[in-house]
Amino acid sequence: MLTDSVDAKELFTCLDETWNELLDLISFTDEKLVNKIPFEESWTVGQLARHVTKSNHQMVQLLQLPGETANRGLADGEPNLKNIFLDFEAKYNAPESIVPETKHYDKQALLDDLINSIQQLKEERSKQDVSKLLNVDLLGQLTKLELYYFMLYHTQRHIHQLKNMWKEL
Repeated sequence: MLTDSVDAKELFTCLDETWNELLDLISFTDEKLVNKIPFEESWTVGQLARHVTKSNHQMVQLLQLPGETANRGLADGEPNLKNIFLDFEAKYNAPESIVPETKHYDKQALLDDLINSIQQLKEERSKQDVSKLLNVDLLGQLTKLELYYFMLYHTQRHIHQLKNMWKEL
């Protein structure tokens, strides 16, 4: 686990590897299966990719906010985020703003949009003071460093879901 005294590069390396895994899984999904519902009450692969992309765009917007100086450890909220997102038995409803549209998705367009959103996040991290504290809907106060943990665990959760979808497709 990253501590306040450790450079954020460790977290960013893990996040980059996680994003690459997601991109690979979507890339390897047969075009014919991108819009197929794998099981009851499930999103399609296309919807999952769109959801992560929409979430990434919201993270870019949050990271661009100035924030306040944190009066606590920069990663104090990390264990809670990990517990929430990596509890694969728990079911959550996405906030309306990042619910994917119900439509036919083009795999390459999905990948292009997802890659673009990831690139924007990578560009932001070189500009940001990760010690700044933000108020985040549904999650309360998070440092910008914790936002990157959010992205890591959120993406890992959806990788897990995607692998389950593959089993059914």
